[in-house]
Amino acid sequence: MSNSENNKRIAKNTLALYFRQIITMVVALFTSRIVLQTLGVTDYGINNVVGGVVAMFGFLSNTLMVITQRFISVELGKGGNLDVLQKIFSTSMILHIVACVIVVILAETIGLWFLNNKLVIPAERIVAANWVYQFAVFGFVLSLLNAPLTALIISHEDMHIYGYMGIFDVVIRLLTVYLLVIINADKLIFLALFGFAVTCVVWLFYFIYCRKKYRYARFSFVYDKSMSKEISGYGGYMFIASVLMVFNIYGINIMLNMFFGPAINAARGIATSVNTALMSFGNNFKQALNPQLMKSYAQNDPEYMWNLVERGTRMLYFLFFIFSVPLLLETDFILKLWLGKVPEYTAIFTKLIIIVLLTEGLSSNLTTINHATGNIKAYCILVYYTRSVITLLLSYFVCKAGYKPQYVLAIPLFMFPIFMVLHYIILKKQVNFSIRFFAKKALVPIFFVSAVSFFPFYFVDKLFYESFFRSCVVIIISMLWTGIVIMFIGLKKNERIKIVAFVKRKIGLAV
Repeated sequence: MSNSENNKRIAKNTLALYFRQIITMVVALFTSRIVLQTLGVTDYGINNVVGGVVAMFGFLSNTLMVITQRFISVELGKGGNLDVLQKIFSTSMILHIVACVIVVILAETIGLWFLNNKLVIPAERIVAANWVYQFAVFGFVLSLLNAPLTALIISHEDMHIYGYMGIFDVVIRLLTVYLLVIINADKLIFLALFGFAVTCVVWLFYFIYCRKKYRYARFSFVYDKSMSKEISGYGGYMFIASVLMVFNIYGINIMLNMFFGPAINAARGIATSVNTALMSFGNNFKQALNPQLMKSYAQNDPEYMWNLVERGTRMLYFLFFIFSVPLLLETDFILKLWLGKVPEYTAIFTKLIIIVLLTEGLSSNLTTINHATGNIKAYCILVYYTRSVITLLLSYFVCKAGYKPQYVLAIPLFMFPIFMVLHYIILKKQVNFSIRFFAKKALVPIFFVSAVSFFPFYFVDKLFYESFFRSCVVIIISMLWTGIVIMFIGLKKNERIKIVAFVKRKIGLAV
């Protein structure tokens, strides 16, 4: 497949994922409100907090999926030997089965004890909460077994499947709301049961699709010592990184709670929700780009790989940035419009988390190249592990010293330049990474786009009083202005031509 065809495939897959994301988000906003009204505050809270206990294991599913995707994508880039691919798939399935056993043991012992002894649940709803918990546990087990199948689809770049599943998700969400309203039973237990049934259907769909689509998707108890060692070694470093990330997230939440009270957790939770919604748009593009990055490395095509890295870095940043600008400019207005009563510190937390997201995007594709090499020991130790530990320790000292809570969320920004340099040094040794090339082609355009996009709005606060009309105008104009700046400063001439041609085709103006 030529580089031009690869680029078209990335664009097509990104659009498919965006279509799925937009539909899912719109329906989620609609259904979540009805579910809250139907269940009531108590049952809605139980459903969220009990599901949250199981969600703590979620990092395991994502980590194992990334591991499988990496090895399959690299092998496909090398030519795709069916015997090797089947060994990778079978070895991955064995690891997932082992992970499922571990999760069930932990969930049915420590997790169950925590549910019944530590969580604050009304006595009359404890039985329902246990039903919800069991459905959540075994639903997660199925999701874990589904991870290798999802990895196959991503590696083969069959992203249209996600579009179909997005439509299915919309239909199921709407059906759930309808049944929840009319059902004459314990609505909380029904919601958990129906969710588990949907998980079963999704797993069955992926299982049948992968068996029919990919000839090597056949599980067998094979043991290849060298491959098992390679996958386990790579997976071990990734697993530890994921565990530290979870400890980092929950540790900071606990510290904020201990030093500043639960209201701070509410503020951070709202800011994190904004960040998650924003991140999902960029991640769709990243998910479509990652397989190509790994395959280009495996094919030993450095020119295409580095061009893809710099172009992908710019595009990923711009996708985040075009939505970030209005959020950063009118944070207070948007939060008040959305929530009504906004908890203290929510606005500053939201701004800091968005800025952190933008900076993290600068190294995202470089991380993918590091994963493609398989030599992730130095990167994990120096970047993942060290950063997680230092962030947690500094957060504690900042809280203990009596600084305001926003300084805790600002810590990653101060640490970012140091770990970015470490990242560059590691890649320089591994794959002859050119810092000058990356800075010139990616970082410099990103800097100018960021500066020029915000500059005109510096004078808005000086010249106009705050009002509903002013805020709406700023939001609209800032997105339009940022789009123009990206087109003429952030993009190359050939990229602009392709985008204009694409838009013309879509609106029926192509010659």
